[in-house]
Amino acid sequence: MKPDQLLRSILPEVLIDNFDIDRFEKSESRFDIWLDEKNEQLSEDKYNKNIICYGFGDYRTIQDYPIRGRATYLHVRKRKWLDWRQFAGKNEQ
Repeated sequence: MKPDQLLRSILPEVLIDNFDIDRFEKSESRFDIWLDEKNEQLSEDKYNKNIICYGFGDYRTIQDYPIRGRATYLHVRKRKWLDWRQFAGKNEQ
């Protein structure tokens, strides 16, 4: 079994498709998994060179089903996207 297949059987598929695992911690009582949104634009923005990624928002924590008797916490953060034309227009005023 490939690691991707294992992750798909443990975590929600939408997370595996749209997020990369940044970090993983295991303690006596819990699993913590940090996920960052992949650097992929929406299909309608893909060819618009004015849309840029400029970092991440804050982490949101989701308590998922326990894994092997440990509480599981998913720490998810999404990318911030910016239409450079709107930003540049505000600086010119």
